[in-house]
Amino acid sequence: MVNSYLLIALKSSDGLSWQPRYTLLKNLIVSDLLLSLALSSTVLRCLLTRHTLVFGVWCLVQLSVYSTGVLCSLFTLTLMAVERFIFICHGLRYIVILTSRRLRLAIALTWVLSGTVAAVRVSLLFSGQTSFGRAVPGLLCEPGTMSKLPGVHWAKKRFDIVTILIVLLSCILTFSISYRRMYQAARRAVEPFHSDNSRARHTIGFYFFMFFLQLLPIMGNIARKTMSMTPPDHLSLPERIMLLSVVVVFMVPPCINPLAYGIRNVEVRHKLAQLFRLRQRRPEEGT
Repeated sequence: MVNSYLLIALKSSDGLSWQPRYTLLKNLIVSDLLLSLALSSTVLRCLLTRHTLVFGVWCLVQLSVYSTGVLCSLFTLTLMAVERFIFICHGLRYIVILTSRRLRLAIALTWVLSGTVAAVRVSLLFSGQTSFGRAVPGLLCEPGTMSKLPGVHWAKKRFDIVTILIVLLSCILTFSISYRRMYQAARRAVEPFHSDNSRARHTIGFYFFMFFLQLLPIMGNIARKTMSMTPPDHLSLPERIMLLSVVVVFMVPPCINPLAYGIRNVEVRHKLAQLFRLRQRRPEEGT
């Protein structure tokens, strides 16, 4: 709900829509909405019916949406860090470097890369001896769960490991370099006044925490791989708690992102307040 309301506010604002940082924020919201709708509907159905998933078409759709959504969110957050680095460290050439064409190309590239990884994962599932109708040992059809299905080809497991390592290293390295350079620029700005820029340090620390919070689904994926193939009906209480904890971990970043990257911003809060007052005024005028 918060993601949807924030997306409406950004799209209805002419003053925010053209800015690259808010264009990237809208892309992040779209990927989070896609991830939330695909995962939450399946998890709620499994919890209400008390049945786990069965490997089929919907499981493949969920695997594709999960892979695309998680990777697209990570790539978008990395692009947001690069955009802030260009704005702070190369402010005079910001408009020249980050043109609308380059921004659209970067956003399209995030979706293409994420979709390609998802397509390769789905195709590798059919390269083994996995067949439809098998019970999935979990509440989500995510890469860690699918790798534990009987008959999965070894190439699928290797591809997941290589993909996780490459994405994590590239995103963490880019994010760290960008914010380190921004902190150095902020520190040089206050050095002549013999003061410490604690606000810049706290801001960078906050965004580092939020970025690593975004890695929770991947960490949950790794934790899921350590669990046994025991059917959920025969799991012990600690194993059941672990299974549900992993599911909760997948749902945290899409709920936290709009609060951290959108509502925390003064301009966005002002626009949300305007939109809320406008919607309250319409029923009163009708009356």
